[in-house]
Amino acid sequence: MNTTSLVAAFVVVVSGLIWVGTQGNNADWTGNRNQCVGDCYENWKTENGGGIAEVEGIKQAALAAASPAALGEKYYGQCIACHGGRAEGGIGPMLAGQPTTDIVAKLTAYRAGEERGPQSSMMYPVAKPMSDADIDNIAAYVAGL
Repeated sequence: MNTTSLVAAFVVVVSGLIWVGTQGNNADWTGNRNQCVGDCYENWKTENGGGIAEVEGIKQAALAAASPAALGEKYYGQCIACHGGRAEGGIGPMLAGQPTTDIVAKLTAYRAGEERGPQSSMMYPVAKPMSDADIDNIAAYVAGL
């Protein structure tokens, strides 16, 4: 192939790519994509009990109806690495068998930045964002293990 043929082939390929790229924004060429989005959303609403706001409301109602231990289990997931899946201990101390009041007192102290032992500094960033309800829920979950 000579240089002229290569240049011509290159121009044809580039022109084709440009044409295809511009057609992606052409509703006549691709059909009405927005209609599919609307229809798909309506189908999703039907299958999932309502729109996004309604589904979020259902989730919030389920959380409000959940027991403290169930809510604590959800939060305890970040504790497993150090305290074990059944609160049997490991890197961190064993929590299983400790009175709920002790767990609440310790988490509250860590949240306030108080020293409770040699590993306190590991607990400060974990406990800092916890609300009183979070602490109570975690203690309720651990008490049931």
